[in-house]
Amino acid sequence: MQGIRPDCPITAIVYSNGSEFEAFLREATAIMAERGMRLAGLVQLSEPKPDRVKCDMHLRDLATGKLHGISDDRGPHARGCVLNIDRLISACEAAGAGLSGQTDLLVLCKFGKTEAEGGGFRALVARALELSVPVLIGVPVVNLAPFREFAADLAREIELSHLSSDRFTAVECLLHGSSMRDPNQSQDGRMAGAEVA
Repeated sequence: MQGIRPDCPITAIVYSNGSEFEAFLREATAIMAERGMRLAGLVQLSEPKPDRVKCDMHLRDLATGKLHGISDDRGPHARGCVLNIDRLISACEAAGAGLSGQTDLLVLCKFGKTEAEGGGFRALVARALELSVPVLIGVPVVNLAPFREFAADLAREIELSHLSSDRFTAVECLLHGSSMRDPNQSQDGRMAGAEVA
């Protein structure tokens, strides 16, 4: 893993367990929103189906709360990819509309196979960097090499297993170990209302 670089505009959370990361990201973004952060981007919600091998996949737009279904139902025995690329593109376009220079953080659930092949969330990341909006993105271990090629020296990597199981502490680590813009942070870098030792 690369060392933590506070000047990096992209923070990648590297994980091997998708459902564990999905739960972490939902909880972390809820905490950030409660703190008044202006979030844009997409988090994944996987819905298990009792008669299906594959889950139904949805993306929740952090700016609007809207849910976008992005999977096809290919029958009870489908094991291959069920992602609907057209629906993913539509969700990305909607998320892009919620991204502006006033956004504190762009959050994206995954640098997945689609991104590794050159599509998916790549355009959203590029747009955020143009607007100087920091990016938080999940990266499955299997896609770490293509992610590193894409992000070059613009990213720092944190393993999910290295983040505290206490979500509030984990969010503090993410916000204050990077350039993410936290509205509760004062000019000198302290949390608003934090005690000075």
